[in-house]
Order: sequence, then C-alpha cells, then structure tokens
Amino acid sequence: MLIRPPRIDERGEWLRFRERLWPGTPGVDLRSEQDAILADPERAGVLLATSDNGTPIGFVEVSLRSGAEGCETSPVGYIEAWYVEPEHRRRGVGARLLGAAEAWAAARGCREVGSDAEIWNEASLAAHRACGYDEVMRVVMLRKRIDPGRRDASRA
Repeated sequence: MLIRPPRIDERGEWLRFRERLWPGTPGVDLRSEQDAILADPERAGVLLATSDNGTPIGFVEVSLRSGAEGCETSPVGYIEAWYVEPEHRRRGVGARLLGAAEAWAAARGCREVGSDAEIWNEASLAAHRACGYDEVMRVVMLRKRIDPGRRDASRA
C-alpha cells in the first residue's frame, strides 16, 4: 500500500470516494470543494491510499484551522474527510491515512489534530479511538423553521 497525493487523472476516484462519504451532497458542490483544496496546498491537503496494484482504496482530507474543540494550540490540523473502501477496512489503511494526515499537519507547525464524526457513527468513532483520538465533546445540533414574515417570535 502507498499513501500519496492524488494524480490529476485520479480526481474522479477521489470524487467517487467523496460521493460515497456524503451521498446526499450534489456533485457540483463536491467538485467545488475539491477545487478549493487543490487551490491552497499549504492550508488543505488530500492523500490517497492505493493498493499494491495502484488502485485507489481510500483517502483523507486534512486542513489547517485556527482551533478545534478540545484542542489547546493553534494552528490545528483537522481531519475534514476520511474514507476507506469497505473491503479494505480493518487492515490498517485508515490508520496509515490518518498518520499521513498527521505528518502533513506536523510539517505545518501543528501540535494537535482534531476530527469529528456523526454521533450515530459508532464505526467511525471506534476507528478514531483505535488511532489514538480522544472524544472531547458530544453535540446535538438543532433547528427550527420559522416564518420570515413573523414579527414577534414571542407569540406562538
């Protein structure tokens, strides 16, 4: 297995992985995000894992942030995306991808790396823990739709 930046001809594979990670996100948005990552290699990066025959089998996206929940230093490396094809999971691919992302962040002066996972995603939480990440917080995001013409929110 090899961990490396994607070649220009592998952008489609990277996009396919992103579509699997975020199936409800429009392709145009996913491609736009790819453009942004590639446009600023000092603040954002992507690394592919390839099998011994060179086939892409997973990826990680990492960025620099000024801070992250539970982190005490700045800048902080942040795992923005992490995906391994199901048939290659539980073989160390994900750990090697995270290790490469951590090295990317360390090379840019980071002393900590943050990440997140959906509260229901026990597999991702377990994978993070197995790679040495500590849970620092649980959050439930809430929303309420409101009528934009309504003047007094105190009257229900």
